[in-house]
Amino acid sequence: MPIKVSIICSLQDNGSYVAVCPDLHGCFTQGDTYEQAICQIKDLINAIITEDLTDDELRELTRVESKIFYEYSLTV
Repeated sequence: MPIKVSIICSLQDNGSYVAVCPDLHGCFTQGDTYEQAICQIKDLINAIITEDLTDDELRELTRVESKIFYEYSLTV
């Protein structure tokens, strides 16, 4: 069963990256590089989906067809 989840990765003030999967409660990690953060969040998503979610939670996750994220920037 195909499952699509969102990943948000952002650069922090200290130069590291934080990756978050907002579709899975508490699913976040960080890495020294963008690539490392993305790799780690993918591993974490895999672990959560295969080990922690119930069948009902998996069905609910697969119902979401599309997600829209909007990046808003302003200068103050």
